[in-house]
Amino acid sequence: MKFSLGNKLTLLLCLFGLLLSGFASYYALSSSKQILIDAAKRDLLVANQVLGRNLQIRLENFAKDLKVLSAQSQPVDVLEDTPRSSREALELTRLFTSMLDAHPEYQRIRLIEAKNHGLERISVNHHGAAASSALKEKGHFPYVFKTLKLLPGQQFFSEMAPSRIDPDNALTLHLASPVWTSDQQVLGVLVLSININKLFSRLQRELPDYYQFFLANSQGELLLNPGRETFQARDQGPRVMIQTQLPQILALLGGKSSSMLSILPAKREQPTRLVAFSTVSIAAESNHLLLGLAVPEKHILQASQELDQRLIHIIAVLSLITLMLSLWLARRMIRPLNQIGLAIAHFSKNLSLQPLPTERGDELGKLARDIRAMQEKILTQIVELNTNQQELQRMAHNDPLTGLPNRRLFFDSLNHAISNAERRGKLVGLLYVDIDHFKEINDSHGHAAGDEVLVNVAHLLGSVIRSGDTVARLGGDEFVILIDEVESSATLMGIAQKLLVLLQNRLLIDGKSLQVRASLGISLYPQDGSDAETLLHNADRAMYRSKRSGRNTITSA
Repeated sequence: MKFSLGNKLTLLLCLFGLLLSGFASYYALSSSKQILIDAAKRDLLVANQVLGRNLQIRLENFAKDLKVLSAQSQPVDVLEDTPRSSREALELTRLFTSMLDAHPEYQRIRLIEAKNHGLERISVNHHGAAASSALKEKGHFPYVFKTLKLLPGQQFFSEMAPSRIDPDNALTLHLASPVWTSDQQVLGVLVLSININKLFSRLQRELPDYYQFFLANSQGELLLNPGRETFQARDQGPRVMIQTQLPQILALLGGKSSSMLSILPAKREQPTRLVAFSTVSIAAESNHLLLGLAVPEKHILQASQELDQRLIHIIAVLSLITLMLSLWLARRMIRPLNQIGLAIAHFSKNLSLQPLPTERGDELGKLARDIRAMQEKILTQIVELNTNQQELQRMAHNDPLTGLPNRRLFFDSLNHAISNAERRGKLVGLLYVDIDHFKEINDSHGHAAGDEVLVNVAHLLGSVIRSGDTVARLGGDEFVILIDEVESSATLMGIAQKLLVLLQNRLLIDGKSLQVRASLGISLYPQDGSDAETLLHNADRAMYRSKRSGRNTITSA
């Protein structure tokens, strides 16, 4: 049986149509999936960095709480056994209890004396205060004997390892601060124990449920691992080292890079995952954590499932149509199909929209309209992903309440200003501002009013600076102002006095007139510090001297 020319052309058209549509659909599908994967990689890295910064901020806030607590008079009175030590011990126990209630991740707070082999004087956990008979000697623990050797202002951060879990089988980080007398005599230490499991449970609530956490110490020993609920002590099983599963992570552990992306192959009940790792410093360069954030690959490609179904439908419809085409239809097909293939190739290469035969009323017009809808949907998804990425980057550098630069962005600006001042022989000034009695404002008027006070103070601080200066919120009720290229210490003091005068005015908050005042500390580069950390630290200390001097005043470093 001989086939006519029409049959041959129809068969050829069918084969050609199937091949062309299959290639175009596969190419478009592969390109769209790759675009989604690349965007997911960027988002995962940004999310990991934001998570690491949030973890670092939490730990810094914990350390700040402990430092403020150690500077109070009650620990000194209790450790010196003054006549009012019993009353101070009771107040301190209540304070410990309130802090534990406010912070679920706080596991235990203890006051330990330097004498009597580090005997515990007060020990409070979520079950209450320990009885006197249950208090133990802790002088042989590093968080006691190492903390007692620290200088004023220094703090102790313990290392984390599964072998150092507490009796409740919780992964714990110990923070400790020395307790000093006014004549610089160390009496003991305050120890704050942080439940890392609960801390990460709170951090995980800020991310989608399908995100998974990894946490390892500076040696690569896994501390948090998806699929493992608890940790056994080191003598009860072998250590799990992350570098055995991902050898390429040795570059992070060795400090050669700060972040990396990798693929975790499917294993047991875990699917294939895309994972991002970064390092998080918690006290010093030698004491850091390795933070990982993983997302199953199926969630990344979930957005392309609808596209897969549409492409399969298009292929099926096109196959049926090509079987019924005639020689006339064959001549009409070649040109629009080539146009569609060219448009798909351009879109896959540079995401540009090329003309498509969408005005046709036949199946090719439907195919063109479906592909156009697909392209527009992919572009919409890319715009949304880029918007989310920009928002994550903004959150990583700006305070979400006031919109001011956060600590990280402020340090970048300060280091840049110091570099310019060093080259040009100029001065750089810092104003450290802390709102007086801010806790009483929150307690009396509510946190919403407290947030409005912070926003108003942020606007007020911005009104006294020049366009080239920087106002940042370091956290809580603490602000800092960078005065770039200040003329002299007298000029800096004049700016501070102007700000202090403005702060004497009452603020209208939620229909109520509130008196909001602040204590200021100032420091000047290079007299009060040659680097950003020292300059900020000296301004902070000057601010605390203003607090001790009665508040609502200015103190120079």
